[in-house]
Amino acid sequence: MTAAPAIKGWCPTLLSPMQSGDGWLARVKPSAGGASADAARLIADAARRHGNGHIDLTSRANLQVRGLSPRSAEAFAETIITAGLANTNPSLEAIRNVMASPLGPDDPSAAFDSHAVARDIETMLSGEPTLWALPSKFGFAVDAGGALPLADITADIMVHAHERKLAMRLDGGMLAALCDRTSLTESVKALALAFLRLSAQRSEKPHRMRALVMAVGEEAIFAAAGMTAVHASARLAPEGKSPIGLTSSGYQAPSVFGAGLPFGRIEANVLHALADVSERYGDGSLRTTPWRALLLIGVSASDERNLRDEVAALDLITDPTDPRLNIFACVGAPSCLSATVDARGDAARLAAIIGPAHNDTLHVSACVKSCAHRGAASLTLVGRDGRYDLIRNGSAGGRPSLSGLTIDHIEALLQSAKGHP
Repeated sequence: MTAAPAIKGWCPTLLSPMQSGDGWLARVKPSAGGASADAARLIADAARRHGNGHIDLTSRANLQVRGLSPRSAEAFAETIITAGLANTNPSLEAIRNVMASPLGPDDPSAAFDSHAVARDIETMLSGEPTLWALPSKFGFAVDAGGALPLADITADIMVHAHERKLAMRLDGGMLAALCDRTSLTESVKALALAFLRLSAQRSEKPHRMRALVMAVGEEAIFAAAGMTAVHASARLAPEGKSPIGLTSSGYQAPSVFGAGLPFGRIEANVLHALADVSERYGDGSLRTTPWRALLLIGVSASDERNLRDEVAALDLITDPTDPRLNIFACVGAPSCLSATVDARGDAARLAAIIGPAHNDTLHVSACVKSCAHRGAASLTLVGRDGRYDLIRNGSAGGRPSLSGLTIDHIEALLQSAKGHP
């Protein structure tokens, strides 16, 4: 029997890399998800020089560099810090987890500038050492709505527009506290401090806001932060689909082009080339997203065809019906120490059978940790002892309807289902 996979309970950072099957992992967290072409090329070149050149775009819109050694991880970190892309303080860098809706000031349809708010929260975190004790997985999300909202993304503390105010929600809760733009960062700080105080009082210390909400209730957390919670209308989540291809960000505004990363992976040389493309067709920047796509900003609609051809030539996804967009797959074996199956290789085989994407989703997880996708999928495959358990309409922790399947078995099942709608 294969040993149970190790649950780390923390995420790698630039200054706290994590060991995996193909070396050490380190994450670069672009502030507000934005990187200039020069910064993207620097990250790409450093990933190739110090690692194995494999870069994964995480669900938090971070760039995870793979294949580092203990010594090269230090050199990689020095390069990134010298370029001003990370903080030298390991405790601060660990909790600098602030995600923003990716278009920021470039979206005239957004309710506010999500990038400015995200940077204000980062500045607040840097000036409040008490908050450096937050768990490394604790995160913030700033959703300004608009063309590409974060309505389908959760975080421990979430900020979004509500009428003419800003609303703060807690993961796992239904209420919101309202504030003005000028008092937002102080309000977010108060909620984070309340999380630390209330968590410290528990015999089993919660590591995420959702767990604390379940333990004490969201009203108690808002009250501990000196806030009054109200019932605010729930946000409507859009379809959870990557923003692939050309997207208009508003009337007479330049367009945005989304380049999809197959299963969230981009090679260093491809990232370098995409940065060059962003200078030729856009404003010379790239935006990271939580949807396994990188965005080129300020694109002219008249350049769409040429841009699409150049991005496709880099083996990136440009077709919004590409089946890989509806498939979640972790890195799998041999890159992950917990894996006994090649999740991404098998996912690519299955994508060829599935054909153009519709509404069904497929999750290929090399183990029960479910790193690539936390929620349910139409079909979930969980690796175990070199084979797969199959779960229908559930998550990796669900009860399998079939067990011990090889990838050939699964291909046959999908072929049969495709022939019998």
